Amino acid sequence: MALFPIYGRFIGDFVPHLVAVDTDDTMAQVAEKVAVHSVGRRIPRQDGKGFEVLVAGELVAGDVVLGSLGLRPLDWIDVRFRE
Repeated sequence: MALFPIYGRFIGDFVPHLVAVDTDDTMAQVAEKVAVHSVGRRIPRQDGKGFEVLVAGELVAGDVVLGSLGLRPLDWIDVRFRE
């Protein structure tokens, strides 16, 4: 359990964000932490849709723990509405 900085971008938003997440966070939690900076601000809300995370363009399951991915501090992730 440690704070871990990542760059997160919500797909469709032009602003990336430096977000402090925890190494014990699941991808679903990471997605929420990134989305809060964009959805409802520059990205319209889509009721009933959750979020999903892409790392290097690959979809990562929502129950995967961040610390198990082998990311380095300040690595980049993308978040989008669940399809």
